[in-house]
Amino acid sequence: MNSSTWKSLLYDSDNLSKPAQGKQLISTKDIAEIKLLLIKVLRGFLAKEDLHVGLKTYINNELRNDLIEKMVANPPSLEHSFEDWSQQIFGDQKFGIILIGLEEYSNSFAEKAATIVRPLLENAGLPLDGLSFLFFMGNYGFTPFGVHKESTGEDGILFHLGPENKEFYTWDKPKYNSIEHNSEVFHNIYEMLAEGKAYELEPGDAMVIPHYVYHIGNTPKFSLSFVLDYVNPPKDRFENELIKETAEEVLIKHVEYEKPIRLNAPHSALNDVLDLHSIQKKMEITLARKILSLKSNGGIRRKSNKKRALIPQMENFSIKGKEIFPIHLDVPDTKKTLIFARGHRIVLKNHPMLPQLIGQLNKEEYITLTSIRQLMEPIWDLVEVYSLIQELLSVEAITTDVINNENFG
Repeated sequence: MNSSTWKSLLYDSDNLSKPAQGKQLISTKDIAEIKLLLIKVLRGFLAKEDLHVGLKTYINNELRNDLIEKMVANPPSLEHSFEDWSQQIFGDQKFGIILIGLEEYSNSFAEKAATIVRPLLENAGLPLDGLSFLFFMGNYGFTPFGVHKESTGEDGILFHLGPENKEFYTWDKPKYNSIEHNSEVFHNIYEMLAEGKAYELEPGDAMVIPHYVYHIGNTPKFSLSFVLDYVNPPKDRFENELIKETAEEVLIKHVEYEKPIRLNAPHSALNDVLDLHSIQKKMEITLARKILSLKSNGGIRRKSNKKRALIPQMENFSIKGKEIFPIHLDVPDTKKTLIFARGHRIVLKNHPMLPQLIGQLNKEEYITLTSIRQLMEPIWDLVEVYSLIQELLSVEAITTDVINNENFG
């Protein structure tokens, strides 16, 4: 996959504002890898406690929740295909599975997905509510919930993984586009098909679905697709959420107290209470940190799952960062530095050489523990050096390698 392919898709879709098909955006090799990762995703979901949130299962277009226990007792394995597992669970029935929030259940899937869509972010920009993923699987025919729109502001890109082709239909017409979101779904599918535009998706193809366009897919034979939600939030909602996040930030450097107002004070007296410049500054800081968090996670909305990562016991090891997940810094004061890694915020004691260390990691250069200690000591002791490495390992922002030669510096 290359940037020119994405540029063509963005051009054909007028920057994701109209439906468009992209041919062979995903290679056969990537399709095979993604299918294995999706097995890990579903296994991760089935291992959690609340199994009724995020998963929808349909049998003959009827929503069913009674098969989850069977799935939990017989989770898919990496040794068998999704098709084999589906036969075990559903037999010859027409079925469909939809799972949302895929990035929540597998850091490995999130990394692969972020790599695939990186050219999109480089050409179209970073949406302020980030990226999220879901998948469809089955032989269910038409999408069970009818001709529908995506949620407000959620432009979708469907990546078809096959093995069979998928039919897709869109209704990009003013009379449909003007219908308010979440207010109407159409089930007279066959009557509407003649009015829609049809697409034939082969494995590896992608389909852009703007949030205001009605659409439906048809998967008569077993196949998988996963969908990227590229979320540009409504302005009013985004501002309200930013205000809430700002209220939760610790931004005040010193304490000031408000003075009481007279009981009969005019409404204009509120201007003496509110410091609009201060409020704006606080919101700007919150927004900047929100963006740094997204950038550190490849644009993905949900931060990575923390893992129990062990630092190699021997001291002859090195670490390197991941290009797709650059680490970002924010220095709010003279005492502490904030690091953003895989969407997580890590608070550290300030160090003048920290920007150099993070810069080397972001270049994916291997850095030995010895070099890190030489760079950071004596301001940081060994415990603080190990603590940073442990934090970055636990969120899977870096990888380690045991050194068995002298080619690392």
